[in-house]
Parts: sequence; C-alpha cells; structure tokens
Amino acid sequence: MKKDDLYNALSKIDMDYIAESDNFEAVSADFKREKKRKKRIVTSTFCFTLIGIGVFGASGSSLFKSDLQIAEKRENFVTSTWLQTEKVETVTEILTKQPVLNENMTGDKTDLYYSDLVKSIEVPELDGYHDQSASLDISAFDETMLNSSELAGVVEGEIIDIWVNYYEYATACDKFEPDGQLHHKESTVAYKIRVDKVLSGDFLVGDIVTVEDRFFILDSIISVKNGGNYVIPIGNGKGVLYEGDEILSGSNIMESSYYTLYQFQPQIQKVSGGYVVPGRWRTLTDECAEIIMDIDNIKMRFPGSLYFVPDNDFDYRMGLILQNNTG
Repeated sequence: MKKDDLYNALSKIDMDYIAESDNFEAVSADFKREKKRKKRIVTSTFCFTLIGIGVFGASGSSLFKSDLQIAEKRENFVTSTWLQTEKVETVTEILTKQPVLNENMTGDKTDLYYSDLVKSIEVPELDGYHDQSASLDISAFDETMLNSSELAGVVEGEIIDIWVNYYEYATACDKFEPDGQLHHKESTVAYKIRVDKVLSGDFLVGDIVTVEDRFFILDSIISVKNGGNYVIPIGNGKGVLYEGDEILSGSNIMESSYYTLYQFQPQIQKVSGGYVVPGRWRTLTDECAEIIMDIDNIKMRFPGSLYFVPDNDFDYRMGLILQNNTG
C-alpha cells in the first residue's frame, strides 16, 4: 500500500480509531477498501463497524498487547514522516494526556521499591569535606532552571571517580588592620563523569568531564555515587572560589569550571528499564509510578518523592523539556 493512499484515507478516519487500535494490518486493509470504492467520506457508522471488527479480531487472535507496548506503537505512529505537521501536533496532544502505566519489565503491574531499583545507598566517604549546605537558603528546583545562561549541557553517564579538593589562599583585608590579610580554607567535591549520551550541549560521547561543586550534599539519596549512572545538567561558571579582594597568596582557582547545575536534590539516576526521578521534574514524572522508600536507618535529607520513568517515556519527555527551556 502506498504512503499517499494511506495518508488520503487517514484524513477520513476518526483519529480516535487510530489511537485505540493496535491492529495495523486491519487498518491498512480497510484503507485499501476505501480506495477501491473511491468514496471521499467515511461515515461515522462505518467507523463504528471498523472499530468493532478491529476489537473482535484483535481479541480473537490474541493481538492485544500491554498498554505500554501500545503507547510505544502510538509514539512511532506520531513520528512517522508522512504525517503533516498539524496532524502530528494533534495526535501528540492526545498522546501526552495518556497516563503512563506502572509496569515492571515483564509487563505486570507491581509496586516499585527503592531498594530493588537502586543498589548503592551508602553516603560517600569524603574525608575532609565540610558540608555547609545546611546554612544556605535554597530555592526549590524547577525545570525552568535549565534556562540558565550557565547551562553547558545535559549528559547521561557513569561516575568513574569522586574526591575532595582543598584550597588555601589569602586575600587583602583592611577591616581589622592596615595591610591585613584574610586567610581562607575551603574544600570542594569533584567527580568525573564519562559521557554515554548527550541530551544537550557540546559534549561528546566518550568525554570524561570533571565536575566540581562547592556545595555537595552528603546524603544517602542526594549524593551521586562512584559507579552510579546519572543524567546531570551541568553548568559552566567562572571556576573561582572567591572574588572581590586581591589574592595575596595561594590560589582561588578551582580545578574545574563545570558544576552540577542543581546539587540540592537527587540527580536523575539510570536504573534497569528506566530512571529514578525526583518529583520536581514535573514533566518527566507526571502520572508515573511513585517509588516506595523502603530503606531504614540511613541518613536521608531529601523530603520529596521519587518516581520511576520508563526509558521510552523519559527520552520523549526530556526532549520536550529541553525544547521548551533551552535556546
């Protein structure tokens, strides 16, 4: 069957029928009959008959699949190149309203426990680092933060090393005495991430990027951990610890100008079949499965909920976020 024929017939069939049917061969056959009869209009009665035939045939031949598989077929249908732009937008609006079903890898509905998804829940051992984040007035995360002029990109990859950097330097200070000095001692946490996927920015797959944070949350849930796989929005700042006064000794230049764009909630973590995502990522987590936090006797400072977002839904939704919030 030619694409033009399918397109011409598509304009006459109720879109709800297309969205609900998973028997593409039956739909194709109906379109061929439409062409032979050369009718320009398909009545609502005929549409109803087609839907009944499609449902009965699919049921009788065990063609019904899980709702998750249907959602995947719908997504492929939407992105077909032979649909016009206005039709893609119309179908997309319909599909984005469809709930994401909470299913495991076998297609069975099940509860999702944090301990089953994430294996490492230990607080990283970073001797010498002094977590000062408790004294900060921190704004809650919002997806529009990706509009930051300092966003260098969003990457997915594995943390392959993590360590503490120490800095000592002196600045000129006349506050207490003429020609006085103010001595600074600071520590940061740096980590290397091997880039496995580039979602935005100029990074390349295979890059080893050093990210350094002045404020690193020591927490069982929030902290990135060596060997973990994460999706991290990375900022690119000035790479200095202190500005304003003359540096008299030592150095205030950090090892890296790259930093975690928002350090104060868990980073998105890649797990089997999907991603563990904080609820503040509204577009990503809408109607997804909330993860049951079944871990006891650990240090946990993250008060929000975490959600499981399946692989296919994640890629599509993150694309929408980046499209709407980055230049």
